[in-house]
Amino acid sequence: MDSTALSLSADLTLSSILIVLWLVRREDLYALLWGGGQILISLATLGGPVLALHSPSVRGLLMLCMVLGIAGYGFGTRHFCGLPLHWRRGALVLAVLTPAMLVLATLSPALGRNAAFLCLGGVLLWSALQLRRCDRAYHLLALLLLLRAMLNLSGPLLLWLNDSIAPILALGFLLKTASSLGLIHAVLRESQALFRATIDGQGNGFLIRNEAGEILAANDKFAQLIGRQHAQELLGRNINDIASGRSAAKAHEWFLRVTAAGAQIPLISEDEYIIRDGQRLPVELISSPCRIRGQLSVLTQILDISQRKQQEQALVQAANIDPVTGLFNRPALQRHLQTALILSGQSASACSVLLIDLDHFRRINDTLGHSVGDELLRLVGQRLRKLAGSEDVLARFGGDEFVIVSSQLDLAAAEETATRLAQRILDDLRDPFELPPFRVAMAASIGIALSPAHGTDPENLLRAADSGMYAAKDSGRGRLKVFEEAFNTLARDALLIDEALQHAIARNEFRLVYQPIVEARSRKLSKVEALIRWSTPRLGFVGPDRFIPIAEESGLIVEIGCWVLQEATRQARSWADEAAGPICVSVNVSAAQLVDPDFLLLLREFLARSGAAPDELEIELTERVLIDEADTVIRVIDAVNAMGIGVSLDDFGTGYSSLSYLTRFHLQTLKIDRAFVNGIERSERNLALVRAIIAMGHSLGMKIVAEGVETEEQARMLTELGCEYLQGYLISRPVPAAEIRR
Repeated sequence: MDSTALSLSADLTLSSILIVLWLVRREDLYALLWGGGQILISLATLGGPVLALHSPSVRGLLMLCMVLGIAGYGFGTRHFCGLPLHWRRGALVLAVLTPAMLVLATLSPALGRNAAFLCLGGVLLWSALQLRRCDRAYHLLALLLLLRAMLNLSGPLLLWLNDSIAPILALGFLLKTASSLGLIHAVLRESQALFRATIDGQGNGFLIRNEAGEILAANDKFAQLIGRQHAQELLGRNINDIASGRSAAKAHEWFLRVTAAGAQIPLISEDEYIIRDGQRLPVELISSPCRIRGQLSVLTQILDISQRKQQEQALVQAANIDPVTGLFNRPALQRHLQTALILSGQSASACSVLLIDLDHFRRINDTLGHSVGDELLRLVGQRLRKLAGSEDVLARFGGDEFVIVSSQLDLAAAEETATRLAQRILDDLRDPFELPPFRVAMAASIGIALSPAHGTDPENLLRAADSGMYAAKDSGRGRLKVFEEAFNTLARDALLIDEALQHAIARNEFRLVYQPIVEARSRKLSKVEALIRWSTPRLGFVGPDRFIPIAEESGLIVEIGCWVLQEATRQARSWADEAAGPICVSVNVSAAQLVDPDFLLLLREFLARSGAAPDELEIELTERVLIDEADTVIRVIDAVNAMGIGVSLDDFGTGYSSLSYLTRFHLQTLKIDRAFVNGIERSERNLALVRAIIAMGHSLGMKIVAEGVETEEQARMLTELGCEYLQGYLISRPVPAAEIRR
């Protein structure tokens, strides 16, 4: 093969490579323009002599190839350097240049050839200058094009000196080949630069690894994720050695999953990288198979999902953890209790549930504030955590209630184990809690239920523990009670009472009786206390101590209280119409009724409807009412006083009010609870307490009523102590309205 054929073959081969690169990535139009241009130039400069064609038409065709090739070279350089292509302007130049070149080629082959050399040299020179400005990485390519341009520009002179100088032809061949290779390198470098810019520009890590785990490519973001500075540090390293928390076998299994035939691509999975300082970094991997230098590899995008995991953990925390105490919440308790029951069932063992209710916790919230209450709940939770076993489940059940679940207990000793733990809790809670500037001692009522004895599912077991807890409260609080079936009977009775209460007013089942209150010295009737009684065909007589708490719990107490007020005002008006004159009626008002928005409006309405005078009515409040919703109660009491209605404090001494606390309320009467009056003649302690209560009441300008007076000795002592009024069985039992005057 002669030199011409060799040169043409080399040009065609290298130009074809450029065209193939364009086919791989169509955005690289410069590869097509350079490759196509070089092929046309090679055909024009080398094709003629090879084919030995000398006809004018063939020379014209070859000149057209030359012109188009030169244009392709120029447009390719413009596109590569990011310059606008100006197709219309280029077409206009070609429209002028092509006919001129064709005429020259037709008239004189030598003249046409020289003109072609000059045009090509000019375009190569311009391309060299543009590439030199474009990027320092292309300075060598620019130099090769510059030398090639100089060779072409001096071509006519060299050919005139000697048309067949072998060294010049060889130099031209070498420059042309080297510049073509340079163009190929430039195209490949631009593709690689674009690829690198793409992966480096992502906010996520990126790597390519082969089957052995060797890192073939990576970006700086991935390097930074695992505690390195630059991706260059990672190339050639094994990913399993520097980052992944997986074993080599697990990592290889993952690789096979990604590259398996028919695998769902991309494969999305999660991993945990152990980075340089030993920290664990949760990541999401988005992986696809690829081939790098013939090796089956995996291209992976790595997303740092630590923030997402924290958010997920926060959601789990919110769904399972009580925010105040840090203990499990009720839904989490239900799941753990279900698991504990399953384990106990499988091992033929017992499971215990302790339901712990803090006694009088609401008073802490109302008097010291909810922030102090929350801190107290947190401290209680800490103490319970120390007392409970390491395998026990501890949860805040809601409000001031906690639950401890112990599983896999010995069947024979389960009750003893549970009661021992409950007693330790009761004893521990009595030690005051430090809530600066306060020290608060707590008591609790604890209900205990055991599985399988009291139930084998969470709902029944918790219900049994709840019944035990209420039984502990009913027996005096600060105690523990193991569930008994009788508790269910009480609960069922409560349901029956609640159901019957719904219709008691409509069926006219309530009635009022009245207990006289007399002046201590003269024993003259001063006023009466209205007391409700209830009798129903289905349940018979139901005492107030049974149905009032149920009515308070269900909210019916407001409706019942309104009925009592309406009936009491009607009766007060009836007595006022008698010749003997009016009698003041004292009516107990519950906390729920007092803070009801319509209370004052209804009170005015009942007085107006009955015609009773305001001084013929008095309302009685317990200490608990004063503590609950204190600000609202003060406002209502002031409004009641403004209407001319008296306000009395009932059962004083059984609550938590102090002298300073009572000064906030405008009360006219204070009633000493029967518990202090009982045994006053025998107990120095009771006598001292009654004396102190009377003195305190008088210091606040209140009249004193002693409840539960049953003997003359008690009446005498109370009168001597300065008590103004007496009430009790010594005076009279509660009687119907018709018997009050007798």
